[in-house]
Amino acid sequence: MAEFDAGGIRVYALSYDEADALADFRNAHGITYTLLSDPDSEVIRAYGILNTLIDPEDHPWFGIPYPGTYVIDSNGTITHKFFDSNLAVRAGPEQLLRALRGEPAAATGTAVEVAEPDEVTVHVFLDGESLTPTVQRDLIVRFQVPNGRHVYAEPAPEGSVAIDVKLEPNERIVQRPLIRPSSELHMLAGTDESFPVHHGEFEVRLPLTVNGGVLDEGSHASLTLNGTIRWQACDNEVCDIPVSRSFELTVPVTKSPPVALRGEAGQALEPNARAHFQRMMDRRKSRV
Repeated sequence: MAEFDAGGIRVYALSYDEADALADFRNAHGITYTLLSDPDSEVIRAYGILNTLIDPEDHPWFGIPYPGTYVIDSNGTITHKFFDSNLAVRAGPEQLLRALRGEPAAATGTAVEVAEPDEVTVHVFLDGESLTPTVQRDLIVRFQVPNGRHVYAEPAPEGSVAIDVKLEPNERIVQRPLIRPSSELHMLAGTDESFPVHHGEFEVRLPLTVNGGVLDEGSHASLTLNGTIRWQACDNEVCDIPVSRSFELTVPVTKSPPVALRGEAGQALEPNARAHFQRMMDRRKSRV
């Protein structure tokens, strides 16, 4: 929040809970940003994110949105949106700050160099200080391609290799599809053949979330990510053989925040939660 405040960025969270229920939630968790109550789901419907997978007869959940985050500029225009198929996953603050500032990611963690100098250089790092259950962060692979050379993008010509990043299977990690940058078409000299390539400095992103269901008390300190990066570099005349490099990156792992109703030690955080929930159920029944 300090970084959001310093950048003049306002943060709002909206739900279909009653205002006094949100006040109890805010007080229990020490929330400093604004919570907005939308008990009739009017704003939720206006944004087109009402969860239509829930039947209106299925109380009390009808009226909730598909969870996600919007970035809105000073003119009221939506510039970015972050949604996930997993209702327990939210975009990390680093992703939101980067979108708001229009900045590329910075290496905030330990970077691992996995290529030789004077050739294609690759650095691997986490966009953020740690991995946390419910928070999505990106593993970033930053390429630096020397002048006069390029690497194949996807899809590569037959028999060639496009850039790719793969993590070794790990039950503690949930990963999303690799996010690739835009490519450019490169025309092969003397022919009409063209194919997509990347030049200069660019990065690919692998969104990751810790699988909180398999964490135990002894596994919170850190997590080691092992993977392989592949690419094939060319100039205007000849291509190198495909390159495959392994990497190992150890990142801190922090616990998820306490659940809404009870703290880490099991103490009640919101004494009126049961009453709020019952009222929400009654409200839904009365509107069907």
